[in-house]
Amino acid sequence: MTFSEALITAARRYCMEHRTYWMTRYANERTGQDFPVYTYSDKDYDLFPRYNMLAAILGELELLVGKPDVSRDTLVQLGLSSQLPFNDSEEHPIEIAAMQQEREKFVHFIQTITPEALDQIAPLPHRRRLNTAEKEVVDQQLLERWNYDGDYWDPIVDKCHTELLYLAKANITKEDYQAIISFIGGYAATYLLEATEEGVITEIAVGEFHPDCYETAYCDYQYEWIIYGSHESTITFAGEQLLAFIRQLFEGREDLFNK
Repeated sequence: MTFSEALITAARRYCMEHRTYWMTRYANERTGQDFPVYTYSDKDYDLFPRYNMLAAILGELELLVGKPDVSRDTLVQLGLSSQLPFNDSEEHPIEIAAMQQEREKFVHFIQTITPEALDQIAPLPHRRRLNTAEKEVVDQQLLERWNYDGDYWDPIVDKCHTELLYLAKANITKEDYQAIISFIGGYAATYLLEATEEGVITEIAVGEFHPDCYETAYCDYQYEWIIYGSHESTITFAGEQLLAFIRQLFEGREDLFNK
């Protein structure tokens, strides 16, 4: 890896590992109420904003994947300026402090990691967030080909103008998932496109694909197929070759389709 590649990879690893750490702590230590209203305690405000901020920084880092000559200063400024998406609510003072601490810890990591440490950084699977111009092209193609506009899609909302099949996740086995992953891996090119409900589109390595997703769509760069997972635990498939494969995979279980 070049210096820039190693630096971005190290920064991505830092955010991923620390985000997982804080998510685990929040899951295990949350003290707010779940019912009748979901509330946060002061302790909660010192936990969950940390992984949200790390996720925001990680998203900005993914925009830099593949770019040459990325400097430490660039990543320092990125860490200091990253903001949470769609954050319109008034922030709690403890929340503000927690997010600032995570920014500062990230900056310290970037400023102090040594060239020797960067030489030991293992590569990560390809994951590059598309810039605004690239995203506009993909958005238009998805809309024209599949009538997918980034919002709810079939079967939650009747949008697809071509034939499709959907399945409840409860009816998809581990073996089914692996077969679908293998089919996509053998059928697709090097990279896939991932579109999330936040309006983010990311170019990912085929090996990063898994159909067990929520409010996320996957497709290839030729837009010949699409897979969409909903919050209601359904997975929808469209595209001639993909549908032929799904029918073959579920032969004898056709009663599970579109239920």
